[in-house]
Amino acid sequence: MAKGICPGQNTLFWRFEDIYDVPCPHCHRLVEFFKTDVKRTCPHCGQRILNPKADFSCAEWCDRAKECLGPVIYDQLMEKREIERRRREHLERLLAIVDPADSEVRRLFQRLYEENQDPSQLLDFARLRSLREENPELVDRAREYYSRFMQRPSER
Repeated sequence: MAKGICPGQNTLFWRFEDIYDVPCPHCHRLVEFFKTDVKRTCPHCGQRILNPKADFSCAEWCDRAKECLGPVIYDQLMEKREIERRRREHLERLLAIVDPADSEVRRLFQRLYEENQDPSQLLDFARLRSLREENPELVDRAREYYSRFMQRPSER
């Protein structure tokens, strides 16, 4: 291997699972990603989507990350990291307003956060709506907490 080439970026070292399809959070059609893609444009609906599996954790500690990844990918990666940080922070703030005794809503919010395929959204709201028939009381409580969360300008 040539000196200075990152093995994570060199396709000679890639595995089969380093190229995969991800459902578009907007149109739900599959979009092909390489492990090095931070964003792609969905060929079906034209929306820009973030790669939920992108992992460039080396960029956080490697002093040559910007040079290795290139300024465009590096900046996209830093943007993705910031979006993820804000989402985690918002989830923590949302959970902080939920009554500690209401563990059912807390678990629901955590699950909707983890299962969410759209990094631009805090929760998977489509899934929340689909739970309405199963457990309307739980969905109503969750919506009430979320409504209170959204009424706090500093929370968003």
